[in-house]
Amino acid sequence: MSRLIVSVPETYLPERNYILNVFLGDFLGLDYAVTTHRKPEVVIKMVNINDRILILEDTLFQTPAEQWLNSKSLPKSPPLRWNVIDDLPEAIFCDPELPVLYGRQIANGKLFHQQDGLVHLGLDILGSSFFMLTRYEEVVLRERDQHERFPARSSIAYKEGFLERPVVNEYLEVLWAAMQRLWPGLQRKPRQFKVFPTHDVDNPFAVNGLPVTRAARSCLGDLLKRKSLALAVKRCQSWLNTKKYGLDYDLYNTFDYLMDKSEEKGLKSAFYFMAGCTNKKYEGSYALHDPWMRRLLRKIHQRGHEIGFHPSYETYQDPQKTVEEFQYLQKICREENIQQERWGGRQHYLRWDASTTWRNWEAAGLYYDSTVGYADHPGFRCGTCYEFPVFDLQTRKKLNLRERPLIVMEGTLLGENYLGLDHDHVWEHINRLIDACWLFQGDFILLGSFSNKMTKTGQPQVLML
Repeated sequence: MSRLIVSVPETYLPERNYILNVFLGDFLGLDYAVTTHRKPEVVIKMVNINDRILILEDTLFQTPAEQWLNSKSLPKSPPLRWNVIDDLPEAIFCDPELPVLYGRQIANGKLFHQQDGLVHLGLDILGSSFFMLTRYEEVVLRERDQHERFPARSSIAYKEGFLERPVVNEYLEVLWAAMQRLWPGLQRKPRQFKVFPTHDVDNPFAVNGLPVTRAARSCLGDLLKRKSLALAVKRCQSWLNTKKYGLDYDLYNTFDYLMDKSEEKGLKSAFYFMAGCTNKKYEGSYALHDPWMRRLLRKIHQRGHEIGFHPSYETYQDPQKTVEEFQYLQKICREENIQQERWGGRQHYLRWDASTTWRNWEAAGLYYDSTVGYADHPGFRCGTCYEFPVFDLQTRKKLNLRERPLIVMEGTLLGENYLGLDHDHVWEHINRLIDACWLFQGDFILLGSFSNKMTKTGQPQVLML
């Protein structure tokens, strides 16, 4: 295998080593070594080939230390735009006009220059990608919604109109196209498009345990608020049947349905279970040790689907609670002879803090997180449709934890408190996002919050591909 030599400035070495590992190692699968120099640029060469050089502008990691992680280091608005098709038409991109978060026009007044064995990119590919993957802006900016979540509308990706395109993947393809011009014999790691249906188990029961007055109130809501006689009838029947025959007849018991639909498509679903309660206002009422829940866990495992972790509402900044709840989930699974090589999951309500949550998951021993998508708008919060290792901006360390970025949540598209789209517009959004993931042979991760969403006919309201 050919080896690349990457020479970088001496500043921000932990950050530089991380993003090089993600891009050259994890994403492309290339062999490389890093050296340092005192030039304000990144220089890439190949061992034993001295007449070909790739130069990348270096902007973010030239930030003075006192400005790091503050507003002075954020990208300028509006960012530069580079019409990539004029210079690297062979690169893969969603749109030829590429936003340049960090970078500058080089000596020829453009963002690209090629002459003889030299390619010079004015786009700071590594710094711009580091900014997106680490969610740098979320540490700097303090805007939060009613659930203390960073909203999509506060992000530069939303404001500048590129939230629904995986811009980090586009940066990677620009880098690869430039490298191919210099070293056409390079081979990258193959990838394959994948779909991951995931389900947060918030409320597995619609009517179990409800007194007749609460059940009647819910049925009245079906009639007056949701304007559905069919759903009201089904809810009443469900309440009566669970009293008579047991929990299998609860309206929200859609687990077999979801597994059937996944299996029809050759997919494997992931079900993320809550193992604690820290805020009753926002959480369901079920216990993993109950016999019905134990049987459900066994069934999911026996059918070859994944069991995952769904920490409760207040855990996202609490390392101790995160560990306690994850250990309890593992305990119940061990008692049911459920073994999984790797464990992952998603925070309840998508509550996630760029300064703490990844570190909490790392400390708990989880393999992956799939929280980092926006509740208020679908798209590429991290700028990528690839799984990637994460970086802790506070400790300046690469973690063992990996992020599987959430692309779209069903509730975001259908929910009255969010976009509230009709069926046709929902699928327009879904197909556009799927096409973007397919283009880069990435991962399309869908969250179907089936447990408290039903159609007006009483059928599970869940997006299945």
